[in-house]
This record gives sequence, C-alpha cells and structure tokens, in this order.
Amino acid sequence: MSHALHRHGTAQQLQNDYTFYARTSRFVNREGCGPKLRKILRILLEEKGLVNFGSSHAGKSYKAGLDPDDYAATLDNAYGVAACFSDREAIRSILKKLREADTGISIVISGLIDEIVGIARELDLKPHTAFLSLGIHGKKALLPTDQVLQITTMCGHGMVSAKLSRTVIEKVKAGKMTPEAGAHLLAQPCPCGIFNTERCSAILEVGLEKSILPGPDGPGGPASP
Repeated sequence: MSHALHRHGTAQQLQNDYTFYARTSRFVNREGCGPKLRKILRILLEEKGLVNFGSSHAGKSYKAGLDPDDYAATLDNAYGVAACFSDREAIRSILKKLREADTGISIVISGLIDEIVGIARELDLKPHTAFLSLGIHGKKALLPTDQVLQITTMCGHGMVSAKLSRTVIEKVKAGKMTPEAGAHLLAQPCPCGIFNTERCSAILEVGLEKSILPGPDGPGGPASP
C-alpha cells in the first residue's frame, strides 16, 4: 500500500485520515478469493465511518458512482478491496471484525504510525511490516501549495491534478461551489477508493475561512492584531 504513504498534511489532519487495503497475493490466495473479498466488503459497508471504497480493477470508486452490488460482483476477478475512513474508532472496529472473520487475506492500514500501532496494541495484533514516508526532498519550491498537495496526495496514483485542485479551491473561495461539492468533484478521477472526501471538504473549508479574513489574507483592509 505504498501509494497511500505520502499523504501531505499536518499531524492533526492526518489523525482523521486512514486508508485500508485487503490484498490477495498471486499464486498464494488470489485464486477463488471472490467470496472472501465480498465478506470483507460487507464488513466495510456495515461500518458507519466508511468514507470511500473501490479498486483500480473496477475503474472507479464509490464516490465516482460505483454501485456496491455491481462492485461485489467483480470481486471474483479482483486482487483486493481498498477503502478510506476518517475516524480512528472505525478502523479499530473494522480490524476487530476482520480478526474474528479470519479470511486469511492480508490487511494493510495507512495512517500516522503511532495511531496505527496504538490500535494494533489495543486489539492484541502484531503488525507484520511497516512502511514509513521520509517526506519530500529536492526543489520543493517547484511544488504546488500545501493546500493543493493535501488534496492531490490523497490519490496515490496521482490521478487528481493540481490544476483541477486549484480550480476547485478558487470556486469554493468565490462561493460558486460548496466544499462538499468540491470534494465530490475532486474524488472522481481517483479510481481506487482511498480519496477521503470528508478530509478534502475540511481542507477546502479552511481555504474558504482564510479567503474571507480581513487584511493581507483576504479582503476588508488590515487585520486586527
């Protein structure tokens, strides 16, 4: 799940952003995995904290119009199920249920390492492997703004463009689009279901708040001290 590692943002933001991947392995447990993946999908769909789900083999995510029943029917020829959550307790609940289900499918969770390790300890689970992002190096001045990076890096395959993100940010600031509508639009190009629309909406709302501040951060004259 290394494509979910490099989500850009503050520690506070990332406390509300978790990705999930149930992944089969070729020549090990992929053949005949459909019923097990459907069982995992049913568990995900029961969780109120589920924000988005999908898989690149299906070509789109739930937020891009993927029907859960149609998606379930494709899982005989799939290799995994991806999803994202905005709540720590939702991840804890999912892992507890999957431990009891014992499907034999590898489960990968991405988020702040202290949060993930803490959940595992609470459930008496021992993580098998850990990947850590080392951040961004090089000519960082060439990168988009932090706000844009916070949005684009939620699609690990790079399908959400900086240009589209900037367009949506400006429309939200101008009052031509709500943060929720902007988040839904930005989720459309990301097919694998790990674009967190709830977090995206919050990012757009922060940009909106800044745009209406007085002084140098927005219209209305000098800011009060």
